[in-house]
Amino acid sequence: FNFHVMYYLYLIYMHLLFISSNRIGDSLINLQVLNKYIRKNKKDIQITLVSGSLPLPIYDDYPNIIRRIILKKEKYNLHWWKLYKEIAPFRFDEIFDFRSSLISYFLRSKKRTVFKMKKNQNIYSQIHDKYETDIKKDCKIFTDRVRKIFPNSNYACLAPFANWPPKEWPTNNYIKIAEYLIDKGINKIYVLGSKEESDRFEEFKSKLGDKVVNRCGKQHILNDYGLLLKSRLFIGNDSSMMHMSALANTPTIGLFGPTNDDIYFPKIFENCYLVRSSESYNDLIKKTENFTLNNCLMEDVAYNDVINNIDTILNAQNF
Repeated sequence: FNFHVMYYLYLIYMHLLFISSNRIGDSLINLQVLNKYIRKNKKDIQITLVSGSLPLPIYDDYPNIIRRIILKKEKYNLHWWKLYKEIAPFRFDEIFDFRSSLISYFLRSKKRTVFKMKKNQNIYSQIHDKYETDIKKDCKIFTDRVRKIFPNSNYACLAPFANWPPKEWPTNNYIKIAEYLIDKGINKIYVLGSKEESDRFEEFKSKLGDKVVNRCGKQHILNDYGLLLKSRLFIGNDSSMMHMSALANTPTIGLFGPTNDDIYFPKIFENCYLVRSSESYNDLIKKTENFTLNNCLMEDVAYNDVINNIDTILNAQNF
């Protein structure tokens, strides 16, 4: 009896293998594809997710994911062999592979799509065009309703830190921006980031007191997404938080320097605003000495350009 029930359940569901990225930002960008197929198949879909450990929490509220596999890189590509042994017994209706790997061709599936990024095109647009996603319906994160409950929406979010110093706008500029927002009437400033960046929050606390709140690694990342959903605006470097803000449909000011805005800026969204260094990406990347440089390369990102975008956003909100 149990076998027949299990076999029946297997037949009525669509089985999807979704191989995502090792990085949070890239996983957020390709999430639109997963959302589309859940939307199209409603509840009749079961998903096996393969992900790096860092992005895994962004999928925590997805009820259709029945199997979560962490792919941890190993020497001699042994991680792919271990993954194959784990999922080879299963048969899938469709496979989406965002790691451009070969494993999809050795698994049993009716259909497979291996995404290969074109280096000269915007990544959001590439995925949107290839998979024909709906920007309004699919570019988001599925979360439980409780994560979206906040007492008021008169606050702003900043993500001033980065995992690579050259792409980080000077902290003093962010503090000045926070002071400007408070002077404009914003009640609270939430500083977002990772747990490792939490110690740097004291620079904001010493200048802004209780007007600023430390959210660096303090809560589940989906709670930060819930916070962004009702924020008046977001300002941050090219980071996973910037991508999350864009998916939250929050007015987003993204600051770019030695990272390629042509590829990674979320330009498919109407409420995202780009402010970049006066020097081009190609000129700045030459200064990084093969990404070993630890000096800031964002000092010439214009403070006044950021202020002008803030005013545009707040004026549109009749604030």
